[in-house]
Amino acid sequence: MTIIDCNANLGSWPFRRTDYSTSEELLERIGRVGIGSAWVTSLDAVMLKNVAAANAPLAEAVAEYDALSAVGTVNPMWPKWERDVAECAELGMIGVRVNPNYQSWLPTDPIFGELLAAAGELGLFVELTVRMTDERHHHPLVMVPPVVLGGLPDVCARHPETTIVVANAKNGDLLGITRDAGGALPERLYFEMSHIESVGGVQTVANEIGIDHMLFGTHAPYYYPESATLKVFDECDFSEAELAALTHANAEGLLAGL
Repeated sequence: MTIIDCNANLGSWPFRRTDYSTSEELLERIGRVGIGSAWVTSLDAVMLKNVAAANAPLAEAVAEYDALSAVGTVNPMWPKWERDVAECAELGMIGVRVNPNYQSWLPTDPIFGELLAAAGELGLFVELTVRMTDERHHHPLVMVPPVVLGGLPDVCARHPETTIVVANAKNGDLLGITRDAGGALPERLYFEMSHIESVGGVQTVANEIGIDHMLFGTHAPYYYPESATLKVFDECDFSEAELAALTHANAEGLLAGL
């Protein structure tokens, strides 16, 4: 089965050693579990003051690999962030990632709406990352709370032209969005599954939010890619059509609609 990893990373994380952090190493490692391609962001960008400084190096790192697609990083609190969004499009990236909890803003702030509009006009999706690592593993002097997602469906409704991918959200985060939306999620709102926990948790969440809103993701190299494949293929009982949707069809449809 074709598998697209919609949440992989290149580079280093300052609080944990990460192996297979180059393009070649990442492709080899995810390939062991049958993942054929990946959307990648820069781990280094998260802790940089000027996150955009990591975008050109990321684009260069994936340029020789057809199986890798770059997702840049933007901080809408940084001066002239609009230029950074435009640069991501010029570099051939498919989307931009934001880390509100590391950048000191909320998804309900007006600036996020401005970023969504700018990205949508350029044919980029926006990846909203809830956390970079489980809060139980944080360095005691760098405790970063997860992003609060309340109100996100309303934000999506105001910007139906822009695709939003929620990354690194846990079960409760995702089910909370469904309740907030009254059970009817915006068409262009997607969730990747790398941080869903509990046995059969991916299927439980999929049953609540709808398989058409879910994307396969590993959060490699921070997490082992086997964790994601075990969650889907060993713990769940998806139909063939549901597996196709989760592993690649939803991702392909997302990109086709940009």
